[in-house]
Amino acid sequence: MNKWLDEAYAQLKQCRLKWQETNMICFTMDTDWASEYVLQHAVNFFKEHHILLTVFCTNKSEFLQKEARAGTIDLQIHPNFIMPSSQGKTEDDVINFCKELVPEASVFRAHRWYASNDIYEKLYRRGIRYESNVCTLFDMVLPYLHRSGMVAFPVFFEDGAIIERGFSLKFNDTKEKYEKKGLKIINFHPMHFALNTPCFSYTREIKDRLTREQWNNLDDADIEKLRFQGDGITNYLKELVFFAESHSEVCPFKDLYKLIQVENLS
Repeated sequence: MNKWLDEAYAQLKQCRLKWQETNMICFTMDTDWASEYVLQHAVNFFKEHHILLTVFCTNKSEFLQKEARAGTIDLQIHPNFIMPSSQGKTEDDVINFCKELVPEASVFRAHRWYASNDIYEKLYRRGIRYESNVCTLFDMVLPYLHRSGMVAFPVFFEDGAIIERGFSLKFNDTKEKYEKKGLKIINFHPMHFALNTPCFSYTREIKDRLTREQWNNLDDADIEKLRFQGDGITNYLKELVFFAESHSEVCPFKDLYKLIQVENLS
C-alpha cells in the first residue's frame, strides 16, 4: 500500500511542478441531455479551433459516439445520482447505464456534483480512476489524490457558478483571473452555450414552457429564435477561447490525466 501511495504522489508531484508554473487552460463540457443539434453546435466550435474537448455525457448520442470513434472528442461519463434519475433507480443502475454508454470511461463528473464516498468506491471498482467533481470559484486547486484512489482535477470555472453568483458576463471583467500561472479546467454546458444564457431564469423559463421531447430536440431554427442577444455565456466563452489561444497553453484534459497512471488500489 505504501509503495502504491509513494508512486502516485511521485507522479502527482512531477505534474504539479509543471502545472503550477505554466498558464494552462483546458475545456470540458457536461451534456445535460442537450439535443443533437445543440451538442453539434458546441463541439463543432471547439473543433474549428482545434481544441480537443472532454465531454461528460448524460445520455446516448449518435453524434457524440461518432466523434469519439473519430478521436475528435474525449468522451467520459456524467452520472446523475439525484433521484428520480432517468439513468436508473439505484446508484448501481446509474453506474451501469453510464458504463454502457461509455464502456472505456475512466473519468467521471457527477450531475450537480452529487456523489458520496460509497458512490466513489463503486465507480472505482468499475474502472474510474479520475474525477473532475469539485467546482471552485476561480480558484486554482492543483490535482490531488482522493480517498477513493482516484486522482481529482478540480474545476476552475463553471458557467453555472458564475451565473448563480452574479459575475459579469463581460470577459474583460474577469480576464485577469486567467492571466495567472496555473492549471485552469473550464466546464460549460452546451445549452447555455447555444442560448447565450444571461441568467438562470432566462433558460429556466424556456425549459418550463417546452415539453421534455421539445427540449431534447431543439434544432438550429429553434435556437436562433431563443438565443439571447446581449452579454451572455456564449460571448464570454468565445472570448475565453480566443484569449486562451493567444495567452496560454491550451491543453486537452485527456493529456493531463493520462500523465498520472495510478494502478489498482489494494
